[in-house]
Amino acid sequence: MADSSGTTLMDLITADPAPVPAAASTVSSSSASSTTAAASPAATQQQYVSTKTALGEKKSKRAALMQIQNDTISVAKAALNPVRTNIISHQKQKQKKPVSYAQLARSIHELAATSDQKSSQKQLVHHVFPKLAVYNSVDPSLAPSLLMLDQQCEDRTVLRYVYYYLARILADTGSQGLNPGGGIPTPNWDALADIDAVGGVTRADVVPRIVNQLTTEATNTDVEFHARRLQALKALTYAPSSNIEILSRLYEIVFGILDKVGDVPQKRKKGIFGAKGGDKESIIRSNLQYAALSALRRLPLDPGNPAFLHHAVQGISFADPVAVRHSLEIISELAIRDPYAVAMALGKLVAPGGALQDVLHLHDVLARVSLARLCHTISTARSLDERPDIKSQFNSVLYQLLLDPSERVCFEAILCILGKHDNTEKTEERAAGWYRLTREILKLPEAPSNSKDKSQKTRRPQPLIKLVMRRLESSFRSFSRPVLHAAARVVQEMGRSRAAAHALGLQDLDEGAYGNKYDSMDSFDSDMNDSSHPEGIRRTTGVSNAAGGKDTIAGMLASLMEVVRTTVACECVYVRAMVIKGLIWMQSPHESFDELKSIIASELSDPAWPATLLNDILLTLHARFKATPDMAVTLLELARIFATKVPGKIDADVLQLLWKTCLIGAGPDGKHTALEAVTIVLDLPPPQPGSMSGFTSVDRVSASDPKSALALQRLVQAAVWFLGENANYAASEYAWESATPPGTALMMLDADKMVAAASSRNPTLAGALTRLQRCAFSGSWEV
Repeated sequence: MADSSGTTLMDLITADPAPVPAAASTVSSSSASSTTAAASPAATQQQYVSTKTALGEKKSKRAALMQIQNDTISVAKAALNPVRTNIISHQKQKQKKPVSYAQLARSIHELAATSDQKSSQKQLVHHVFPKLAVYNSVDPSLAPSLLMLDQQCEDRTVLRYVYYYLARILADTGSQGLNPGGGIPTPNWDALADIDAVGGVTRADVVPRIVNQLTTEATNTDVEFHARRLQALKALTYAPSSNIEILSRLYEIVFGILDKVGDVPQKRKKGIFGAKGGDKESIIRSNLQYAALSALRRLPLDPGNPAFLHHAVQGISFADPVAVRHSLEIISELAIRDPYAVAMALGKLVAPGGALQDVLHLHDVLARVSLARLCHTISTARSLDERPDIKSQFNSVLYQLLLDPSERVCFEAILCILGKHDNTEKTEERAAGWYRLTREILKLPEAPSNSKDKSQKTRRPQPLIKLVMRRLESSFRSFSRPVLHAAARVVQEMGRSRAAAHALGLQDLDEGAYGNKYDSMDSFDSDMNDSSHPEGIRRTTGVSNAAGGKDTIAGMLASLMEVVRTTVACECVYVRAMVIKGLIWMQSPHESFDELKSIIASELSDPAWPATLLNDILLTLHARFKATPDMAVTLLELARIFATKVPGKIDADVLQLLWKTCLIGAGPDGKHTALEAVTIVLDLPPPQPGSMSGFTSVDRVSASDPKSALALQRLVQAAVWFLGENANYAASEYAWESATPPGTALMMLDADKMVAAASSRNPTLAGALTRLQRCAFSGSWEV
């Protein structure tokens, strides 16, 4: 990407680190090159502004006119004498040599020796350090000069770079070419040092020196050294976790800091970053809390260590919101390993008025996201089945996050309630999630009696399903694409949990039940201690309502799906893909598929769809079949739309996987239909030249260009191969022999009658053979 003066980004990166002399203010009309002419408008603007402020209006106008005149003459001369101009510009480019890595390294060594001079510091900050950052690793031989700068230099900007490069030397594992950060590739420094006859510097030589220096600084409690202490601690956490000695040292430093500043007697102060202003001591304390917890977040988890858990839990009460976020992230990961210990450690904090309740109003979105995950892990832990009281407290916090103003937090809470945390959930967990969503109620904690806000007291309990549906409907009316995409993903996960619940045949899943009828309010408190329901959850009573209506679960779902369908009009193809996946998962086996088919057919007429997204939707059909095998036939019909509409974009292997799974899982009755869906592909007419224009029917083939026609041919080949391989398997459900005695068996008949008899006995196989014969006659030689 070159700018107007012909300088590329690479030229800027590799420019000479020596300070650039200031450009002459006047433009020489005799030797002005086209480069200067092109770059002059910016200079003109700058000169114009400065002249105006200095000499007043009259003189500035005159200067501007003179400048324009000079520019015009120089452009004219450049046009009349292009050869000379080119020679001059080439000479200029020759003078500006690119800077190699070796030159940058040499500059660092030279400038570190004179680091007390302002000019050296300026050169390091403006020319050398920024250019070194574009390489993907740092030569360990720079470490001695960096350490010298660390000890002698006081300039804060230079020190920031020094700590950054020391951290990078510590973090390097020697696999330079595989560095995920990108950047200009560099050689393997250790290998180069071994080859060097004089004996180069390797990482093994410098890492102990760097670690000692940083450790000394990270344990320096001098108030004047505070800022550098934080930087040193951060750099130290980049040391590889495989080094046990460095790790144990780090744990020691972090635990030491948290022992001193961890106990928080006062309540967390309001304000985005803790106390507004505040005395110096409390600011230093807050900084140390943040630095120690972010270091702890970078260190490996230590699940069996009570000190590790204790310090992580301490962090929830800290003043800095980001420190609280790190603390909750650590605890939510520990909870997956040992939910019982974490729940016991959080005992008082989760109670009303505790620090976890304060996090609900914390100005950090990611902290509240981690809180949702933590509450979900503990409230669904089997090891806490004996403690329904603890589970219900964490459930209560999780349900309150549904009211969170941030979509990100609310959607995370919905996914947690639905039983979605990673991709390893069991069907039972997902089914329980749907049950929880449709049956449970959010009862807000009591407002304090002296509160003047009466509306707080009278807020009635709300069914979760109603809150969620209302929130999703409003999200689907948003203009933000990320919000639409995230909402469609939530609908897809809702469909997965619902499909799991139906697959397990959970009792009491009457979707005609009202979503807002409860027992009398008194029964809630007794319900909390009901031993028959281990989670201690308040449940709605499934009052059946045959007439349907807006307040039934089915009514709310229908209303939501209406809004979801309108989102297909979004111009972003990724949002539309997620919406279609959501519709596929929310489709019930007994509902009509016509609307979904027409949505997919009209969507596929849009050439903007990338192939990866279409294959992703085919894999969604595959997953949907695995969840609900009864839907094999319908899903194969949907797959057929893809095969006929966009043969050039779908992967034949993905389609074959879908065919095979449906064929094997469809059961004896469905096999014939499954094979029929494959044979339909063989019956596709050759592509029509004008088939892309206007709205096309579901079965019209859209293969107007040669590439699509070729892909359609490949698809037919795949179908032929699949049919040849699997027709016999699909047909084996039918008996070849009838109950008639052997005397009148098939072998006694002549050839034509034998084929006719066979097709009456086994229509599946006969149909497949007919199709294959027709393809053999009319298809290409591969077929």
